[in-house]
Amino acid sequence: MDKNKLKKDQLCLLKRVEMQELEAKKFGFYWENVHQLIDQVQSECKEIQEALTEGDISHLQEEVGDLIQAAISLAVFCSLDPHETLLKSIDKFQKRYDALVALARRDGHEHLHQKSFDVLMEYWKRAKQHQ
Repeated sequence: MDKNKLKKDQLCLLKRVEMQELEAKKFGFYWENVHQLIDQVQSECKEIQEALTEGDISHLQEEVGDLIQAAISLAVFCSLDPHETLLKSIDKFQKRYDALVALARRDGHEHLHQKSFDVLMEYWKRAKQHQ
């Protein structure tokens, strides 16, 4: 798929959710406060855990989609541009990941395959400190 079309499609998805939120707000079907949205995000995480336990990939996809939509709704509710917010997050992750790779290589690791999750998280914490 053409990269420009992919970017346009991704932006359209974010915009569609944002427009849904704004339309719902205009109609009066909207969140009263940010805590309701946070509860919704947490509820979606629980439903993801349930879908994982069931092993139902279709249900899992539905719940992950609900979580993504709830996160975008949270951004809109907080008057944040979802696209800009996601771009900042992607940039932050990339910088942190690049720092993690540099630290691991400096410690003599060509990769981190077969390392424990604790070791991975230790590198992640160290990378965060370098930012």
